[in-house]
Amino acid sequence: MDWKRHLTTGLLGFGPLCSFGIVCSFGFVCSSVSWGNSAFAQSGGLAQGPVEFQPKPQDPPATSRLGNPQSSDSNFGLLGPTASTSPTARSSARPPRSSSSSARNTYVRVARAPNMFGDTLTPAVTLTPFKEQGSDTASRELFTAPLGGGGSFNVSENNTALPTDRVYFVYNAFYNAASATINADPNGFQPIQKSIDLHRYLIGFEKTFFDGNVSLDVRMPFMSNIEFNSFGLLSESGNVGNLTMYMKGLLAANDDAALATGLGIGLPTGSDFQSHSDPSIYAPETLIVRNQAVHLMPFLAATAHLGEHWFTQSFCQMNFAASGNEVVNQDGLVGVFQEQNLFQADLGLGRWLWQDSTRPYFQALAAVTELHYTTTVQNTDSVNLPSGNLFGGSFSNAENRLDLLNLTSGLQAQLSPLSALRVGAVVPLRNTPDRSFDAELQVSLNRKF
Repeated sequence: MDWKRHLTTGLLGFGPLCSFGIVCSFGFVCSSVSWGNSAFAQSGGLAQGPVEFQPKPQDPPATSRLGNPQSSDSNFGLLGPTASTSPTARSSARPPRSSSSSARNTYVRVARAPNMFGDTLTPAVTLTPFKEQGSDTASRELFTAPLGGGGSFNVSENNTALPTDRVYFVYNAFYNAASATINADPNGFQPIQKSIDLHRYLIGFEKTFFDGNVSLDVRMPFMSNIEFNSFGLLSESGNVGNLTMYMKGLLAANDDAALATGLGIGLPTGSDFQSHSDPSIYAPETLIVRNQAVHLMPFLAATAHLGEHWFTQSFCQMNFAASGNEVVNQDGLVGVFQEQNLFQADLGLGRWLWQDSTRPYFQALAAVTELHYTTTVQNTDSVNLPSGNLFGGSFSNAENRLDLLNLTSGLQAQLSPLSALRVGAVVPLRNTPDRSFDAELQVSLNRKF
């Protein structure tokens, strides 16, 4: 476990250097979509079709996502362009845009921007049962864990404003993301606390339509099981997460910036949260929180190229719980728990440290720093459990309103024009209760097609 924490600390070293730049770049992102009519007309607008991330067989290598190897765009050393680079050479080497409405757009510069890393683990809910069976009335336990295998995702996770044809895999390790506090008080014992690390494995794909101006992004997560076993209470969350789909469409784009909007839907495919008594200690009882909530997530996204080496990504999303989750026990329905709606805003700034698209492998390296903000927009719902049972407390978000602020830093290695390997780390900037984990490690692989 120590090597993971050392890696997390090292990756975060880049964060303080770019934090001020992130704030300054926000104004550029907001203004980047306000292009003049003439400039947008020259770029061809959306009439030219979608983004081209790789050269077609008949095209010159200039349309490669990492630039034209025959132009000075590929002449990058560790500190930037080499002395042979000149603005005139870059201008003359850039491939001309097609005027055909059926041709696919290149948007070469803005398409180079790496995807945002993200940070998301949805706010947890808390089961607070009181052992009221028989004479064991003083014991109190709190189980805190996310619903639905980690819940529906933020659109910013491993994403960009540009529709893209790709498949990908993401691994997230969340440290101290679930917890149990047990106070077996009949004999005056001290509370027992236990924290659990969560591991999430996500596979997904994104496919473009309508000449590449629209895409469908499908994500399927799997989680390590959250399991608590203490003093006759057994609780677990299962391994399957909620299937999430995002439909994304370009509003405007040119070589330097892109603006997109869309709608996500989180389907309740994840495992239920279940608790039951140990029949060797208590009479049989069960409590199940059924994962039934459908989430609707409208969003805006912007990607911008800030010059020869710099780029930025930004996202803004609302997460609405369109339905609730039934809470049932051994006697039937107890109530319906409505998850809190969320507002999420994300801003990232990055720089290409090195590029050379003439190499067959390992063509570029970029560093990225991001800020992520998540807040609950209304008070928590609460389901009171029947008294006289083993599970006789309540089910709710025990912290009620939350304001999460996380810092992400990472590196992206461009392995080839179509493949990228990314490693990142996330640390919360606020103290408990405004944090859903203590640290996070990310590893992802994207493959375009």
